[in-house]
Amino acid sequence: MANQRRLADNTNRYEAGHRGAPRKGIALLQGLAVCGQCGRRMTVRYSGPDGACPVYCCLADRNQTGSSLCQEVRAPAIDEQVARILLKALEPDQIAIAIAALNEIAEETRSLEKQWALRRERARYDAERARRQYDTVEPENRLVARTLEKAWEDNLRLVDEIEQEYRRWRDREPLVLQAQDHAALQELAENLPAIWHSETTQPEDRKRILRFIVQEVVLDQKKIRGQVAIRILWQTGATSEHQIQRRVHLTIETMANSSLCVSGSRNSMLRAIWTGKSPKS
Repeated sequence: MANQRRLADNTNRYEAGHRGAPRKGIALLQGLAVCGQCGRRMTVRYSGPDGACPVYCCLADRNQTGSSLCQEVRAPAIDEQVARILLKALEPDQIAIAIAALNEIAEETRSLEKQWALRRERARYDAERARRQYDTVEPENRLVARTLEKAWEDNLRLVDEIEQEYRRWRDREPLVLQAQDHAALQELAENLPAIWHSETTQPEDRKRILRFIVQEVVLDQKKIRGQVAIRILWQTGATSEHQIQRRVHLTIETMANSSLCVSGSRNSMLRAIWTGKSPKS
């Protein structure tokens, strides 16, 4: 199922919400950029004399209704900012903090898992007891048989509902890392900056790395006058918000302000990014 979802997502149909496979173009957020005005996925076009400057465009309104562009945002400064945020989140010291936070989450998950196990076991036991009661009733005692049959069906339905709730809970829970994963993450944090900035690393390789950590990036240059608002949705489910200042007629933009939407200290911010849970107040 995971491979099927990945194959479907690699389809280059932005209008259907697919990200498309990473391509060779230098636009880092190809397939990840989402319009902050309408919520549709943005495409990429290249401008400039040599077509070397990527621009994120929302063409949905123009394609569907013939109206003007929803918005378009120059990519270089956006890509630089997102890459900076990514590498900052994956620094060795912050990885250590994240691992400690994930260990706390893992302990909470194990405790909840035990509670779910007891609840599921009790539901199955009640269903089995109802079945045995139904099996022991005399066939000629139809009224009692119908009553016991209904009780059995109700218990089976409850078992199914609890199993569905359990699966939904498992899907919402953050990934629990094993001990060997901790070492792999530390090694990744130490080597990633060199790999990211290496001349041999291709644009599509950087895009693949980014997609492991980031689900989508919402861009909105109309929300705040003179700035581009950036909202990053991390794969853990956490969201961080940042802004960069726009400069007319300039391709390179400078960072004005950057702040995570979750409150608290630097450690709390990192915990939210990695675990998908808001820091404790």
